Amino acid sequence: MKDISKILKPGIKAEDLKQENGILCCMNDLFISGDNQKYMKMYDWMSFFYDFGEKWIGKLKYGNAIDRLRTELMSRLEWKNNISVLYVSIGTGADLRYIPQEIDLKTIELIGADISMGMLKKCKKEWQKQTNLTLVQCPAEELPFADNTFDIVFHNGGINFFNDKALAISEMLRVAKTGSKLLIADETADFVESQYKKSLFSKSYFKDKTVDLNAIEQCIPASVTEKKTELFWDNKFYSITFRKPM
Repeated sequence: MKDISKILKPGIKAEDLKQENGILCCMNDLFISGDNQKYMKMYDWMSFFYDFGEKWIGKLKYGNAIDRLRTELMSRLEWKNNISVLYVSIGTGADLRYIPQEIDLKTIELIGADISMGMLKKCKKEWQKQTNLTLVQCPAEELPFADNTFDIVFHNGGINFFNDKALAISEMLRVAKTGSKLLIADETADFVESQYKKSLFSKSYFKDKTVDLNAIEQCIPASVTEKKTELFWDNKFYSITFRKPM
């Protein structure tokens, strides 16, 4: 793990933070409750077979649709070599496979944040040799990074059921550099109803849950520019892109 002291919030010192398997732990109990806690536990145990499920079960059920979706999402961001990137809710890092091929991942200062230690450990095992990656366990509502730090900030999967969506988006904007483009994406209500509520593995976690895309859009401050909502994969997935004002 590289020294990230220079990008942490004032008052936070990397040497004072706990580490597990080389992953920095910046957890605040204030945010480890409610849905955050429920889905953290879900992803911790799902981490053992998450990639297998997407690669094989997902392939059998959806063909190349997930590959196309991830490619489309990554194409919405402004990738360059030699930039700094924060991937919020990095999970096992699956989206990294779909960054444009002309980008050299080892030139990117990549920080991956997630609330699930199980997913972070899987991500490290898969990506630590292929990227310049540092992993941090933290809630999206309290990112431990300094203001105006990252050239790209993006989130794919999870925000639908964060405890405080508006605060998480505010935090992503805070740590993004002025003028940079951000992306948040997740499943629509259609997919939650047709997949998550019917899957043996996940249905107990999504009982009585739904997604209000309009409410999520309203969490994005009016001050952003170039805000755009898109639907993908036969309306199963949405993305919202926007730019942090200068």
